[in-house]
Amino acid sequence: MRRPSELRRQVLWLQAWTVTLLILVVCSTSVVLAKGQADRAAAVNGVAAPGWWELVRPELRSLLGLACLMLGISIAGNALVSWRVRRATRGLGTQTLAWMLDFYQGVLHAAREGLLLLDGDGRVQLVNDEARRLLRLHDVPPGSSVAELGLPSTLADLLTGGRTAYDELHLGANGVLVVNQLPAQSADGGRIVTLRDHTQLQRLLGELDAVRSLAESLQAQNHEASNRLHTVVSLIEIGQPDRAREFAVSELQLAQAMTDRVVGTVGDPVLASLLLAKLAQAQERGVLLGLDLGSEPLDVRLPAQDVVTVVGNLLDNAVEAARGGTAPRRVELVARTTHDYVDLAVTNTGAELGATDLARMFDRGWSTKAEPGHGLGLALVRSTVERWQGQLMVDPDSEIDDLPALTVRVRLPRAVRDA
Repeated sequence: MRRPSELRRQVLWLQAWTVTLLILVVCSTSVVLAKGQADRAAAVNGVAAPGWWELVRPELRSLLGLACLMLGISIAGNALVSWRVRRATRGLGTQTLAWMLDFYQGVLHAAREGLLLLDGDGRVQLVNDEARRLLRLHDVPPGSSVAELGLPSTLADLLTGGRTAYDELHLGANGVLVVNQLPAQSADGGRIVTLRDHTQLQRLLGELDAVRSLAESLQAQNHEASNRLHTVVSLIEIGQPDRAREFAVSELQLAQAMTDRVVGTVGDPVLASLLLAKLAQAQERGVLLGLDLGSEPLDVRLPAQDVVTVVGNLLDNAVEAARGGTAPRRVELVARTTHDYVDLAVTNTGAELGATDLARMFDRGWSTKAEPGHGLGLALVRSTVERWQGQLMVDPDSEIDDLPALTVRVRLPRAVRDA
């Protein structure tokens, strides 16, 4: 890094040359004007015109005084300008400032964390490339207001309000974001906002939850299998081998038939595993989960994580809603495939929702549970459906075998679109 006196030397040399040029211009102009006046006077009086030295010698003392005055003013101006520049640039030189600017520009473009700089009036002054990608922004001129960015409501409220935030989860254009907002150390009271993509981690957590549910269901089925094995052994001991064989084969065929039907119809092993895990999980929670997958394979050529996000969160919320209602507790998943779309409908019994809850059920933070940490699943469903240009609809007047129920319908494209 260059020495802090570099900028002061450059300013001094620039002002010295400027003052020298000004002195030469002033002196030359004065001499030329005096020469012209003397020539005109000599022509009127009929005498010889004086020479250049004869004109300069009487004014030499005045010219030197003027030069000294201008030099003194330039020295005082240099001291003032140097002080102001040194204070504004923290004593850094021009080459150092240029190097730092290039370095910071490279960091802003290469960083994999979104960055927004807001001034004291809440206007955007800087947006880096990652923030544009996470928020799906295009041209953001400096001085744009937060309202002009078209952000989701909760994130826009955070940026507009200006409160300090640490690792808050908000919905962005492409999924879940971890948002931090801190006051900047500046005189205008600006703020620094950082954004990190949390979608991939959220998807992995969803898959981990499905695997954990499957493991828990396997553990429960282990106890159930032990009970069935004891039953088979007892039937053999009391001399009923045919009855024991019939009991064992019927249970095995029922479980295998369900597994073969789900795997054969769904096709995607990740989604098939999720459905099998949700079947076991619903059974443990006292909820009857019915699957109507139709005759056509669910050939969805979307990313498996997005399909798992939609189906998993819809089933989780439906099972929880049915579990909180009165018996019989029922949930049904109906899937139908057309040439261009896959239609999903998840219906559940349980407590009825009012008009306000129906309008807000897909908003971030809405939940029927009082415990913190809920209210993100359905918001993720809406974000995923909107990202793939699908459709989402709620029918509060559905029925399951004459029982009042609520249905959430989702239409997803079968293939990824270029848009």
